Amino acid sequence: MRKKALSLALALATCLGLMAVPASAASATIKEIVSAETYQGFYDGISWNVPEFNDGIAWLGYRVIGGGYIGSYGAIDTNGNIVIEPDTYSAVGSFSDGVAWTRANDKWYAVDTNGNELFSLDAKEVHVDLATGFHNGLARVESLPERQVGFVDKSGKMVVPFDQKNKVPSSFYDGLSVAYDPANAYYGYMDKTGKMVIPYQFADAKDFDNGAAPVKLGNRWTVIDKTGKELLPQEYNYDRILSSELILAKGTDGYAFFNRAGQLVSGGYSEISGGYSDGMTGVVKDGKLGFVNERGELAVPCQFYARNNSLNFIQFRDGFSMVRTDGNNPTLNIIDKSGRVTGTADRLIGHAGNGCFTIESRESGRARYGLKDYTGKEIVPCKYAAIGDFSGGVAPVKNFENKLGFVNTDGTEIVPCQFSEIRYSNEPGIFLVKGEKGFSIWKASGWTAPAIPTTPTEPTTPTEPTEPTTPTTPSGTATANPTNDKLTSDGVLQNPTVYKIGDSNYFKIRDLAAILNGTEKQFSVGYDNEKKSVTATTGQGYTKLDGDLAGPPAGQETAEASSDAIYVNGQKVEAEVYKIGGNNYFKLRDLGKALNFYVGWSQEQGMFIETDKPYSE
Repeated sequence: MRKKALSLALALATCLGLMAVPASAASATIKEIVSAETYQGFYDGISWNVPEFNDGIAWLGYRVIGGGYIGSYGAIDTNGNIVIEPDTYSAVGSFSDGVAWTRANDKWYAVDTNGNELFSLDAKEVHVDLATGFHNGLARVESLPERQVGFVDKSGKMVVPFDQKNKVPSSFYDGLSVAYDPANAYYGYMDKTGKMVIPYQFADAKDFDNGAAPVKLGNRWTVIDKTGKELLPQEYNYDRILSSELILAKGTDGYAFFNRAGQLVSGGYSEISGGYSDGMTGVVKDGKLGFVNERGELAVPCQFYARNNSLNFIQFRDGFSMVRTDGNNPTLNIIDKSGRVTGTADRLIGHAGNGCFTIESRESGRARYGLKDYTGKEIVPCKYAAIGDFSGGVAPVKNFENKLGFVNTDGTEIVPCQFSEIRYSNEPGIFLVKGEKGFSIWKASGWTAPAIPTTPTEPTTPTEPTEPTTPTTPSGTATANPTNDKLTSDGVLQNPTVYKIGDSNYFKIRDLAAILNGTEKQFSVGYDNEKKSVTATTGQGYTKLDGDLAGPPAGQETAEASSDAIYVNGQKVEAEVYKIGGNNYFKLRDLGKALNFYVGWSQEQGMFIETDKPYSE
């Protein structure tokens, strides 16, 4: 087994800034998972890098500047296990679709997340793009020296032959790839056989994303579906794709949200924030600030202060945001996603994540920092020189001797201030820490978000009879045990969070949506507050969240019988549902039956999914 690597250019290296979840129902702990000695074995004293995880794997290693493909890379998983030994590959790319490109000597290797080499290509005959990798099961390769473009599958089979010279600037997304006709300078789209399915007609074109793609028709940007049909009215210009469900466009009356069917959901906003954060985005209408949810609905009415008609607010994180009611009142209100005020404070200076907020005091003549929770209760007095954001239930803190440690969401200093550096990885709860012996990797565990009560919404009058929303559920509580049982989908090993309750394995529906995204069985996930129900819509894509596919759970949990139902394409599905750490967990076979994908088990494979087959008992 060889080693992998990645251009770890994204060193999420500031001590202050990541995402996480609300004030804890269970407190986190943190421990070292990769020792300084082991970490240095990947770098040999030459350099260091913050681990960046993709598909649950992070490359560790270095590249010699100016040395071409000269480097030294190995890989670890999110538990700190060495998946690929140090000094295996000289160059590496990000994992995508469960596979990454690597290079050793004069060969390119396609490597899976277990470190297995699936196939190799002669680097003297073909060139691969390390940054692009596999998408929809195919990877873009170029022949040498002709630089003709083709596509290979995960077995190394050439699926689209080298006959697309200068025509394919992209990879496959939603089963289609952008193609270019240099003779006429137009773009179109081809399918995975190389057949043109949307003719060359666009002045520019971007990749498909959950069934929609931005294209330029003349001087106007718009959006098309996979048949080539334009989704936006002529009076609107495409702005950006906001989520798995929504498209943002701008017309004469301001910004508007359209769904993937091209239907206007809400609009008339003079400003919106940069994008979605925690399923919400800020909007301004008539000079007041409000928030739009992932369905494009105005979930929090435009009623808060927006200075000079600008978005002077802090985005939602982990269920909460901070707003002002007017410009003359310095007090900040903490609100949940229904707009309900959960707490107030006059010393808040920032959102620390995990339901915590940073406070500041300058009474001593020097800035000192502490924390409050989402109710406004002080959990850490202003005693630190700096406090970072929470990730996985812990946050870095710095004392006035410039030493760093960790606190949890209860405000307890769980690791004394003793380190010279703490840096975030892109995986919640995993940090690169520098102590006396050098750099090591630490991981937080055991933190869960509390169930935050929300203000019930007024019931709407249905236009037709609806089914009762009370599902058939298990009763009481049960013990949910962590399990390392394997799950593969179409032959690719996945990394879901799985609990065993009784004799059955239970999965998060969002993990399954992330696994099936891009396949024939893809589906989007939402939540209906009125029905208190999870919703799934087949055929629509899903945008992976930070907490998805987080791997095996840290320890035993208590599972509570959930009254939440699940509706697939508007139809209620009977399923046993447990809530663990604020998330709903379902049996894999219940989801397979509801969403019509094949679920199987074998001694060799363990649990497996096949998306090209229907569900079968």
